[in-house]
Amino acid sequence: MAHSMAVISDHVVAEVIEVQEFPELGSTYNVRGVPLTVINEKISFTGAGNEAMLVEHINAALDKVDL
Repeated sequence: MAHSMAVISDHVVAEVIEVQEFPELGSTYNVRGVPLTVINEKISFTGAGNEAMLVEHINAALDKVDL
């Protein structure tokens, strides 16, 4: 879903990283399960969620943005 959002909006960037190829990122983000979605370095969640769940987490991350 994040990739679909990135295709339609220049405001969204989505990357897939294979944690076994980049173990330092796994440590940085404390990966305990996959998929792990990180939004604005503020919010993260594990597992494949539905669209409503992703939007809820995006809104929570936006609430934490320092303006």
